[in-house]
Amino acid sequence: MSENPTPNTDPSEDILLDHNYDGIQEFDNPLPGWWKAIFWATIIFCVPYTYWYHFADGNGVYDEYDAAVAAKMEREGAGGPVAEGASGLMALMDDPTHMARGKAKYSTICLACHAADGGGVVGLGPNMTDDHFKNVKKIEDILTIMEDGIPGTAMLSQAAALNPGEMADVAAYVASLRGTTPANPKEPEGEVIPPWSAE
Repeated sequence: MSENPTPNTDPSEDILLDHNYDGIQEFDNPLPGWWKAIFWATIIFCVPYTYWYHFADGNGVYDEYDAAVAAKMEREGAGGPVAEGASGLMALMDDPTHMARGKAKYSTICLACHAADGGGVVGLGPNMTDDHFKNVKKIEDILTIMEDGIPGTAMLSQAAALNPGEMADVAAYVASLRGTTPANPKEPEGEVIPPWSAE
């Protein structure tokens, strides 16, 4: 390869630059105009964006995450006061929104042992639709069992899986299953207890 390349006079062909490094020559291929425009636009854009994100009230990923968590808690009833005692659970039973939330959570954590309609599963969870209960004497006992579990059984504490609002919704939904007619009810277990009472 020549040390001094002959200038190319044909504009349709690539032009070699006039320098040579160890016998290697380089074509003069400038970057396209659109590429350079994008490059300069990103540099210009970063100045106001840096101010907005770091020094002003720009919404960063942490702000977006906190807002998403708050919205989820609001949707699932975890942001407001939690129902307490028999009267609180009875009130939830009359609220369609809380019943829908309770049913949705029931379908994810209780269905395997108690069946979708609360009829119970042989060898696992009891029927929750009749008047016979083994560990429940009053409506608030349902919530206590969900919080603490029942030692020696498959019923574990749900405190790690559900927040207090969700747990109250599920307890109210379970209480609402009493008196319904499941497709394949398990045999009654335990003793007959009085109807749910707010007292």
